[in-house]
Formats: sequence, C-alpha cells, structure tokens
Amino acid sequence: MANPLLQFFLVSLLFLIVNNFLQSSHATKNHIGFSLKMIHRDSPESPIHRTNNLTENKKWEEHIRLSNSRVKSLTRLHGTKNTSSLKSRHINDWIIRPSLGQMDLVYYVQVGIGTFNEGPRYKTYYLGLDTGSDLTWTQCEGCGENCFHQVDPLFPASQSQSYKPLPCEHCPSSAQCQSDGCRLERVYSDDSSVLAIAALETLTFQSEYDQYVAVFNAFFGCGINMQNFKEGSRDDNKISGLLGMGYGDFSFWNRADSVSKGRFSYCLQLPSAQAAGGSPMFLRFGTDVVEPSGMKSTPLQQFQDRSTYYLILEGISVSNQRLDVDPSVFQLAADGRGGCIIDSGAATSYIVTEAYGKFLDAVSNVIETSNHNVRKMDQPELGLRLCYERIADPININVPIVTYHFANNADLVIPPPASFVISQASSGNAMVCLMYLESTQEEHNSVTYLGAYQQMNQRIIYDNHVGQLLFAQADCSMAN
Repeated sequence: MANPLLQFFLVSLLFLIVNNFLQSSHATKNHIGFSLKMIHRDSPESPIHRTNNLTENKKWEEHIRLSNSRVKSLTRLHGTKNTSSLKSRHINDWIIRPSLGQMDLVYYVQVGIGTFNEGPRYKTYYLGLDTGSDLTWTQCEGCGENCFHQVDPLFPASQSQSYKPLPCEHCPSSAQCQSDGCRLERVYSDDSSVLAIAALETLTFQSEYDQYVAVFNAFFGCGINMQNFKEGSRDDNKISGLLGMGYGDFSFWNRADSVSKGRFSYCLQLPSAQAAGGSPMFLRFGTDVVEPSGMKSTPLQQFQDRSTYYLILEGISVSNQRLDVDPSVFQLAADGRGGCIIDSGAATSYIVTEAYGKFLDAVSNVIETSNHNVRKMDQPELGLRLCYERIADPININVPIVTYHFANNADLVIPPPASFVISQASSGNAMVCLMYLESTQEEHNSVTYLGAYQQMNQRIIYDNHVGQLLFAQADCSMAN
C-alpha cells in the first residue's frame, strides 16, 4: 500500500507545477501583462558584444555613425521624390520600411520561437527591437542561399507543433496568395528585403523573476528569402530577425492585444548605469506597465501606413528659454515630410535646420556664460557638432537643461546626462559634447527625431488604444 504522505506530497507537487505553468505559459488567456528583458548593444549580454572592447570614445563614434545610418535611411521613407523612386520597383508600395543595414539598432531581445517535443521546448533567437517596423520575423530553414549568415541554426518551422502557415483564404489584404499559402514582403529603405511565409506561431519570453510567458498564435513571418542584408558579413552574427513594435496590423503589441492591451513601456538607462551592471531593463506590456504619478501625455500620430510614431512638437527650450522658432518647422507636412518621430532605434536626436542653429547658439551661450574653465573646440570630436574642452579648474562644467514642448502642454524635460556626453578629448583634457545633430532637408527631409539617448531616465509608455504617449522622469537604474 502506497504511503499516504508520499501520495499527498506528489499530488501537491504536481499541483504547483501545473499552476506555475498556467500562470506563466498561459498568460495571454489570463489577460495579464508580462515583461521582456531589453539588451543594450554595448551590454556584455548583447548578441553583438565584442570581446576586443572599444574605448568609450570609439563607442560614442559608433553610436553617432549608427544614428546617421538609421536616420538617413528613414529619409528615403519620408521624401516623396526618393520614396516614389523606390516604390516603383515593388508591387506593394506601403511595405517600405526603415533600413536594417547590419541591424544597426540600439536594443535587442531574446525570443523563444515554436513548440518542440525533443530537446528545448522552443528555439531561442535574438531579434532587433524596432519601433519603426511592424513585422516580427526570423530566418527559416529552406531559404538556402537566400539567407544571410547567422551563428544559430535556422528556425525549423516544419518541426514546430505550433507553427500554422496561413492558407490563402486567410491571407491579410497586404499579403500575396501563392499555391502553398500566404507570402508577405517587407522592403526596407536601404533596399534590403525579406520574403516571409505568413504564419501564426507561439513566442515564448523569459519575463521578470525568471518566469516564462508564451504568446500563442502570434503573427509571425517565416523568412525564406532575405536579400541585401549585411548581417552575414560578421562571422559571429547572432541576429536572425526583428521584433516589430511599430504601427501596423502585424505589430507584436497589436497581435498580442489580449495581453498587451495596446500598451507597452520602457525605461532606458544611462550608459553609466549600464556599465555598472545594475538592474536589467524591461519592455513591459499590459498590466505590467508601471504608471507613476505625475505622468504627462501627448498624442501619438501615424502618417498613412508608415510604422513610425509621430509626436506633435511645438517648441524647444534651453534653460527655460524657449527658442524663437516658428512651431510650423516641426509640423508634419501633407506630403509626409518633416514632423517629429520618437525612435528607439536611433541612438541620438536630430533637430530640423530651422531650429538647430538657434539651438546650438542657446546651448553655447549658457555654457560660456556659466563656465570660465572651458574652451569651445574648433574641431569637435566623436562626430558631434558642439564640444567644449576643460582647460582649468574647477572640475565641474555647467550645462543646460533641454525641454521639448509637445502638444497637450506635455513638456519633456531632458536632464543634462541625457543631452551631453562627457569624455576625454584627444588632448587628454576632459570634454563635454552636445548629443544632438542637425536634420537637413537634403539629407533628412527636415524630420526631427527624439532618439534613445534623450529618452533615458524617462518612463515612456505607448498607449496605442487611446493614441497617447505618456512619460515622466524616473531613475531607470533602479527596479526597471
């Protein structure tokens, strides 16, 4: 006869296992939120982390280069002349998206894809986190020579029990029906492209406190033909696709609406906090979104079928002095030029030419009247436009606070550590540089960008159901 105590123990243990599985794996059915760890490209956990550590100056130079690449690629999306020339080569005009050259994004996520009986329950991949694209995809087996190189094995879709390619009768309007099902194409503005099988799949994430959350029947692109991607040029490439978080029917937050409720949030850490190895950053969804008191809100806008998020910028202040600039220079024109985009994929911010010169003058005036120990550098370093070198004591350099004035009286106050970088000049002296660049009509079609660096130490919430961006200052180095 079995030991009753042992039977009770086994039944209790089984209950705990099943209960934990239901709470974590079936989060979408219980309509709860979840949190996904974000990995900065310079973090030791990053899939593109290099063991031959770059100097701090080289890192900043690389961030500026990546920002220039990202923003210039978006130019083709926003310029009517350039966009039309690109569109003419493709069937579905609206599918053009920002450039993905070398996946030059700032943040990455780790995603479990599929359901398997043997070995790990899912296959794990690194995806670029992109608020400018709407499709989540990875490279799949069967692409042959049409794949770019990646270290991890290609996703074996045919072996996944949860992989469900969409039949033609369920093709989205933007997809193409072929004899064996739906196909989706995404053409990016550097002319790289992905052709993917439109499917539903289970995506699994390691959430906070080491819990695992599965999102069932997530819309998923199984990449079978990838062209002109530069990822394969790196032997150690671990990036296999994208997590699309922009506007669009296929966006991850949209397809996981039962758990996300149209809301996602992040709190980006300053580089000093990332280097110190503090608490991790999380991309939060649904009820996991933390909404502190005193948050400000401003409308989110979409232009036609673009995946990027637009904000209504009305002005900029430097040390509480508003720039003498007509608010119309920040407005989105009827032809899609101009406007202000919030983008976590660009490392730093860009200000339209009509305001940028006055912005530089205002910042220079504050620094030069508040400090007697600095000298303006004739040849700014790090690829930036305005740098000051410390040439005498004291050690501190006073710099101004920058404020973006958005619609609905929503002022985004950007603290100095998110506007300036402190580094070492080639002379060996300390220097401070302004982390904003110019958006010209010729190169950027006069689009103003709020980049990742200027979003640091802010709790940012995208509420897509009500079309609002909420934000408040926060110490993102603490529990994120």
